[in-house]
This record gives sequence, structure tokens and C-alpha cells, in this order.
Amino acid sequence: MSLATMRNNILRFCPGLNPDIISSIIQDSYRQLGLMEWNRLELTRQISTVAPYSTGTVTIDYLGTVTGVGTTFIPEMVGRHMRVHYSDSIFEISSVASATELALRNWTGEVIAAATAFTIFKIIYAADTSLSQIFNVAYQTSLDKKSQDFFSRRDPARTTTGSPTWWAFAGYNTGGYPNIEIYPVPDQIYPLRLYGKMAIPTLTDVDTPYLPEDLVESHALISCFRAKQAMDPSGQWGERIREQSPHYAEIFASAKDDDNRLGSHRDKVKDYMDVMELYPA
Repeated sequence: MSLATMRNNILRFCPGLNPDIISSIIQDSYRQLGLMEWNRLELTRQISTVAPYSTGTVTIDYLGTVTGVGTTFIPEMVGRHMRVHYSDSIFEISSVASATELALRNWTGEVIAAATAFTIFKIIYAADTSLSQIFNVAYQTSLDKKSQDFFSRRDPARTTTGSPTWWAFAGYNTGGYPNIEIYPVPDQIYPLRLYGKMAIPTLTDVDTPYLPEDLVESHALISCFRAKQAMDPSGQWGERIREQSPHYAEIFASAKDDDNRLGSHRDKVKDYMDVMELYPA
């Protein structure tokens, strides 16, 4: 059942309500329901870490403009960190102008002479845009979850490198998707599996929600009845809300039962696969 179909169904029960308002209410219902725990919204995605880069040498002016010799700076380095000159500090790359020029954020104002060695590395990784939350990160086995404050107390300059051991939530990027920090600083490319929750997309007229359509429609219908009640308090919309609420509760309970069975089935499949790995035929 698409957004357009749900809107047309609701319009039959709420004549006169603006179709655009109905669409907005359906979107809001979908987002509200999506905030709940649903096995059907769980996703697994994979990203790869980035190997450190230290080819060439650099000089730095008092503004933090880095000029390289023999370097190949790329736009993807924005947001990564550079270790140069100071052993106890790192500086975020704010922009990359060319293969031989980039800028550092919060530079100290010191001028660094030519032919200085450096290392550029990545510690913050953006999740796949299909994920709104991350529950777990794994490389071979699950990484232990810590906090960025823990990393900063242990290693403020992020001098330790190696294979991924810990991960931490690192806020949200400008797109609204979660970032994670990997520690120690990856010393090469490692494949990471991210286990999380699907981001609820905005529906177009032809889209079908990832949650049961009748659940989304029933939730939205109650909200539309409330909208009609606000417009016409003397009408029978309060009674319609009371009639619809038990129906919604029944649909919600059924959807949760189905979702719990889905989760149980996934666990059984995983357990079976683990047993087959331990005791192959």
C-alpha cells in the first residue's frame, strides 16, 4: 500500500481535510512508529577503514595552510586528522585546495619549515546513510563500545595504531546520520560490519513503508480525526477517535507479534549457522 493509497483511504473517512495535510500526517506517523524497536528495521552494513597517508613532506604557514612536496592530497581527506611537528597534538583538515595544498583547523600559529614529515589518518567514520542508529560494530568479532572521552583520556593525540579494538558513538554528521570513532587508529584497510537500525525515509506517493501499511494508516487516521476535531469541535470526531483507538491497538499488537516472530526466526537461523561453523559436516 503506497502513500497515495493510504492518503486516499483516509480522505474517505476525513472528507474536506487537505490531502497535503494527510500526507504530512502519514509521514509523521511513519516516523513516530519508526522510533520504536522493530526487528524488521534492523540492518547490517559494511564500511572499510582508511590506511594512514604519509607520502611526501610539507611546510606550514602561521595560518595553518599546508604546502606539500610529493604529496597527493584528495578532497576525501577533509575531516581527517594530520599529525605534524607536534608529538602530542593532531589537527583536523578543514579543506583541500589541491594535491599539494590543504588547510588545518585550529592551527597553533607556528611556522613549520619545509621537508617536515607528516601523517594523515582517519578516526571518524560516517555510517551508511540507510542507518539511523548503530548498535554494534564488528571486525572479525564485535568491538567493545567505549566513549570518545575514554579514548581522549587514554590517548588524546591518538598515537596508538593497529587493528580495530574499540568503537564509540561520535555524534551525527550534517546529513543527520551517526558517526563512529574507531580505536586504535587503523593502520591499514579493515572491513567493518555495522549493525543498526534503518533510517526511516520520506515517502513519495508510490513508496510503501517498511512497517506494516495498515499500522501506519491506522495511526495516521487517528491523528487525522484529531485534526478534524480541532477544526470542528462540535462534530463527532471525538467519538470516531474512541472507536478507532481499540482497532489501532489490535493492529499494533498483531504487528508486534509478527515482528517478534521475525526476530526469533533470525536468532534461530544465526544459531544454526554458528553450529554449522563449529561442527561442519
